[in-house]
Amino acid sequence: MVEALSSSFQNFYNKYTRSENPKIVPQPDRREIYIVPVNAAGDDQEQHDQQHLLQRYRPKTRKSFVFSTKQLCQVKDSKWQIMRQNKMRPFVGPCCSVCIPHMTKNREKVVSNLKNMLDLYNIGTVEKSMFGYFVDNLKFFYQLKSQEYKYIYNEVLEDELVVKTISAVAREACADDSADGGKRFTKELEIQWKNTNYILSVMSAKVKNWVYKFIGWFTFRAVSTLATSLVVQPSQIDRVREAEQSGLPVIYLPLHKSHMDYILMGLVLTMHNIKPPLVAAGENLRVFFISKLLSYLGAFYIKRQIDTKKDQLYWSILGSYIKNSMKNGHHIEFFLEGARTRSGKCCVPKSGLLSIIVDAYREGVVEDAWIVPVSMNYDKILEGNFVREQLGQPKKKETFFAAILTFIKAVCSHYGIMRVDFNVPYRLRDLYESIDKISKLENEMSVKEGMEKVPENIQYKNTVDRMAKHIVYDCWKSTAIMSTNAVSFLLLKKYRNGTTIEQLAKELSIMRDKLSQCDRDIGFSGNSKDVVQYALSLLGPKLVAHEKNNEGYVVKPILNLSSLIELSYYANSLLSHYLHQSIVALALSKLVCPEFWNKSMIETKISRNDLMECVQFLTDLLQFDFIFIKPCDNLDSIVDSVIRHFEAEEIILMDMLLDEEKRSRKLARILDSDSEDDYQQPYIEFDIKYRVSANENSLNKIKYYRSIMMPYLECMAESAGSFLALSSDSVPEHEHVQTVLEQMQNNLDEGILIHGESISVETIKHSFLAFEKFGCLSIIVKDNIKTLSMVSKGLEDLNPSMQTMSDYIEEIVKQIN
Repeated sequence: MVEALSSSFQNFYNKYTRSENPKIVPQPDRREIYIVPVNAAGDDQEQHDQQHLLQRYRPKTRKSFVFSTKQLCQVKDSKWQIMRQNKMRPFVGPCCSVCIPHMTKNREKVVSNLKNMLDLYNIGTVEKSMFGYFVDNLKFFYQLKSQEYKYIYNEVLEDELVVKTISAVAREACADDSADGGKRFTKELEIQWKNTNYILSVMSAKVKNWVYKFIGWFTFRAVSTLATSLVVQPSQIDRVREAEQSGLPVIYLPLHKSHMDYILMGLVLTMHNIKPPLVAAGENLRVFFISKLLSYLGAFYIKRQIDTKKDQLYWSILGSYIKNSMKNGHHIEFFLEGARTRSGKCCVPKSGLLSIIVDAYREGVVEDAWIVPVSMNYDKILEGNFVREQLGQPKKKETFFAAILTFIKAVCSHYGIMRVDFNVPYRLRDLYESIDKISKLENEMSVKEGMEKVPENIQYKNTVDRMAKHIVYDCWKSTAIMSTNAVSFLLLKKYRNGTTIEQLAKELSIMRDKLSQCDRDIGFSGNSKDVVQYALSLLGPKLVAHEKNNEGYVVKPILNLSSLIELSYYANSLLSHYLHQSIVALALSKLVCPEFWNKSMIETKISRNDLMECVQFLTDLLQFDFIFIKPCDNLDSIVDSVIRHFEAEEIILMDMLLDEEKRSRKLARILDSDSEDDYQQPYIEFDIKYRVSANENSLNKIKYYRSIMMPYLECMAESAGSFLALSSDSVPEHEHVQTVLEQMQNNLDEGILIHGESISVETIKHSFLAFEKFGCLSIIVKDNIKTLSMVSKGLEDLNPSMQTMSDYIEEIVKQIN
């Protein structure tokens, strides 16, 4: 009877679980719950354990399973364990759906299979032996694959472009000596050949596999001491491996936060037997012993500042070296931002080295190349902080003893989790052709409107600049959010005056949910309260204070200048998510009437045209601090997405009638344009009015979003106001930077300046460039000294005076109760 019941149950189960059509494939993102009975019988324990493992790690599709008679009879007395599918994570770093549509995949979530590279036994490549962990990881690095690195010194010297450049530079040097031009030219030619050999010997990488393996092992041991874990996603590594095995050169383009960036990326690639790239390193790293070591690891040294006209020979050697490296199967890594970020956010990129990569494709040196944007993030950076440099003090020079001292300090500290993410690789050709098409269309439109045609060399430069911005923008958007980033952000933007750990944990949970809904990857897990305590311990007592009051223990950020600047470094990683909302909130706060903030009205209306004008001004003002939009996107679509977000949060109340009216008028314009009637209807531009809610919840949200970008606007306001107090029309840049810094520190002490983290040399210098773009300022460079000169040409909109500029910014940053 029992056997018959078991057989009938099995047939019934198979009928409804087994697919009759083999073409139907279960959805990969379908969540299922697996229930596994735990038998108490000792005889079946081993068999049960094997079945448990198979069901835990089997593919996530519905499988039939067989109930034994014994299981069926004992089901009532069994303890049932619920095993759920692994946590789903967002798909990190997808290709741009506009520029690379054929490479774009659905943004479906993937199974979380993050791996800690510091635990060799759990990454599936090392088995535990009787000799212990130390011997096992030493053996692992010894057995790594040896990569081929061809030395291309002679190929660069024989490059046609390099030979021509040497002759041109020699001829230019002896152009004044007409009496004995032949001998002078020969002598100058010898000098330039010696210069070429010297430049190339200093620049070239001299990779040695045994050094790679030994330093890889040493780095692994050091990082194991410094960090809790080094986290990667194996699915990303598989995509990079596929690109590397295609035979095309791979161009790794990471964001630059720390000296650990290129060390960690080299370590991750080496441990997966992927050929590490040659890395462009600044000449400031050419110090005793370290320079030689880095050269053995693939570093080639370049100048930080290169003038392509004055350094014509150097530029040709660098270009030839990179192109020949790609031609001979080497991969390349460099940082589009140039130097490390001092503020925690991404920097506007420099496109010099990228132009060499694009030239190699255009000239046919390589058929194509893979672009791999890389983002790295840390719970805590190794370098400590950049407060000195943000306050205008000179950068400390890199020395051997300073590096040793930094390493000793690091070993005695703890740096939490380190995360490396590789975006989806895509072809250089696809991105270049897409951006180039956009540039050509804009050029054609400008010609139709009566403007002059942009020369081809300028158009090419604009295309490469846009490519660089696109890559950095995508990389910044896909950077994982770490625990210290989230906690620092909440402390600075919401709880500047302190809060309880419970309230902070509650806000962190809300933030995690919202970030996950927007497909942002979170670099931490666990209970929010535990995460908060963990992040506070990493930030330390120099940044966060613990106080006790009547309500219990309260945590609050330390509000002295250096602590605020360091906290903002960690908080600024979240600017990539809140950037657009904050800009629109700043524009809204400027356009509403003063009575709006006094809660004396229910709502107010603002014009979309006025809103777009203010947003455009803010993006132009901060264009040297941020990349607001991708080259393939436009500001209208960005503002529309923010408006929809604000509607969901009930900040903006938009009538459905206005949407319908907008669509009908748009349709009417299309019909008018298609009409065969010779009479042309006058074009009428319709404006939309947004209703802004004035309830307490809406006001708090606007203030919150507004505060995110306020430090940068405060710095711009202080910088603009400083020019109004000048006794003369011109001043050296370095002197005026110090003047602005002193003025901001005084205003902070007096309570006029609210955000101490707004004090930043970087933003002050960027404000000068923005004012020059607006026509308020003239920057003249003579003998490497920059001089700032005031411009006064009236109060036209396209060329405002500094007074008008200052008044406009002050109106945006005015204090709101």
